Amino acid sequence: MQEFASGIGVSKSCFEYWVRKKRDLTNSTPQFVELIPQGKASVDIQRSIKINGSSTQAQIVFTFPGGLCVKVYG
Repeated sequence: MQEFASGIGVSKSCFEYWVRKKRDLTNSTPQFVELIPQGKASVDIQRSIKINGSSTQAQIVFTFPGGLCVKVYG
């Protein structure tokens, strides 16, 4: 492991840290992330759209005052 870490330019302890971090993230249970807007978002719901020629079932677009746009494809 020491040789590999040296070969990519990091210390062995730093490499071990990131291996543990990745392992913890991989084994963690997926969770929802709560988004708290700083203003009122406009919501646009479309029944069917086309992306690169193929049709999808639904799209929800949240547009926030600062310009942030979150799109959900179904």
